[in-house]
Amino acid sequence: MKLLMVCKVSVLAFAVGLYGCSGTEESVVDSVSTQEVAAQVAKVASAVNVSTTSFVPGEAAIRAKFRASLPQLNIVSIEETVAPGIYSITLNSGEEMMTSADGAFIFSGDLLAVQERGILNISDQNRGKKRIKALSVLKDDDLVVFQAEGEEKGEVIAFTDTSCGYCQKFHAEIPALNKLGITVKYAAWPRYGLESPAGKVMADVWCAKDRANGMTMAKTRRAVGETVAACDVTALINEQISLGRQVGVKGTPALFTLDGRQVGGYRSAADLAKEFGI
Repeated sequence: MKLLMVCKVSVLAFAVGLYGCSGTEESVVDSVSTQEVAAQVAKVASAVNVSTTSFVPGEAAIRAKFRASLPQLNIVSIEETVAPGIYSITLNSGEEMMTSADGAFIFSGDLLAVQERGILNISDQNRGKKRIKALSVLKDDDLVVFQAEGEEKGEVIAFTDTSCGYCQKFHAEIPALNKLGITVKYAAWPRYGLESPAGKVMADVWCAKDRANGMTMAKTRRAVGETVAACDVTALINEQISLGRQVGVKGTPALFTLDGRQVGGYRSAADLAKEFGI
């Protein structure tokens, strides 16, 4: 057999799209069923007469192979890694996979470099650089900000869903975080889309005359309060949902620092403060 597709079940999920902590958003663009992608993989794997020798290694060859064999996977970018012959692919869902230079082999997981002093996660380094650039477009006016008290010692960007239990639990930590000098900035990420009940509540939060109070009310399962007349934040929240996918959000809460690190989901104030040396 000249062609072999090496992939785990998790790779097939890339074509299905985004996963939330208690469900998936159903409005993912270009999504297909896992069974359909699996059938495509099986079809390619059984093509015993296919030869890879006609491909010139590199991005063009990889794109050609994927267009022919796995068109359901919407590729956003392809980058050569430091490992000879290995390329990193980013999909429109924000997920990543690795491939050989001719696109004949694919696999999921991080690229690790074995060094004298241990293991270096190359994939996570690259994700961090991309996150810094992506998160830099966020403006305070488009977020819900809980400012640190006194000198700011750290800043956390939290992608949140008001209906998420762990998001509600994290919100209870904000007073302690603010006292420690950590600013928390919320971006909207309703797991089931803007048209879901939680999505509509979050739209009310972003339209509230006092967003911070509106967020606290929503996170404690109370009415958001007075909103601005004729307020439409549909485009804004959809942009934040898309940005979340881009930086790798799969569930909520998803916490990021300005230096591109994803520092987990729910974290207590004392635990999260350690990330800033507090």
